[in-house]
This record gives sequence, C-alpha cells and structure tokens, in this order.
Amino acid sequence: MSHTCSAALIKCMDFRLTKDVHAWMEEKGLVNDCDIISVAGAAKDIAENPQGYVFSLIKLSIELHGIKKVFLMQHRDCGAYGGSAAFSNQSEEFAKHKSEMDKAREIIARQFPNIAVETCLVSPAGKRWKVEII
Repeated sequence: MSHTCSAALIKCMDFRLTKDVHAWMEEKGLVNDCDIISVAGAAKDIAENPQGYVFSLIKLSIELHGIKKVFLMQHRDCGAYGGSAAFSNQSEEFAKHKSEMDKAREIIARQFPNIAVETCLVSPAGKRWKVEII
C-alpha cells in the first residue's frame, strides 16, 4: 500500500451535518486520516444489503488503505428513514438507528473480524449537530 489511513467513516450525505461532522473529525484526529463514504442512510445499505455498495466500499478501504476501524454514523431526522416524523417519538427513532447500526456492525465483524466498528448518532443541538458515540 502506497498510502494508508486509520479509518473509514460511513455517514449520511445530508449537507446539514457537514460542518459539525468535520469538527468532530478534527477533534478525533481523523481529518486526512480517514476515508469518507457518504450515502443516504449511512449504515442502512449495509443492514438491508449485506454485500451491497457500501459494504464493497468498506472492503476497498481495507484493501487500498489498510484501515483498522469503521465509524458508522447515523443521524436523527434522516430522510432515508422518512425523517423524525416517521417515528412516534425520539426513543423509537433512536432505537431504529441503533438497531440498524448494530446489524451493520455484526455484518462487518463477520467478514472482517480484525476491524473495529464504532457507532455514532448525530442529533440536533440548537443550530448545530452533536456527534455521540453510542
């Protein structure tokens, strides 16, 4: 490998998150040390299609850049899930995102047992978005 990075971040393509996710990446030392994979729904594609597009990008990131960790990052009010309005309450929305990320984590772990997986939920915090490891 001619160039490597430590992680891949699977995040939603939603433009509202860009500034605050970038700030979180800076805080974690991931800027210029992380492949960024942005797709609608983030981990949704892995949970629904275990050998699909996003999974193939994780495999490519491992092969080309030698990553050791995957961050799965979902967010509240995600259009790929119908937004917050699709849920009865915040607890139901949280449970759905956690369930999807847990399922995706299991799929990744089965195929790549040496790759660590961390899950994050991004939530509105006033005019900003807050990233939390869950």
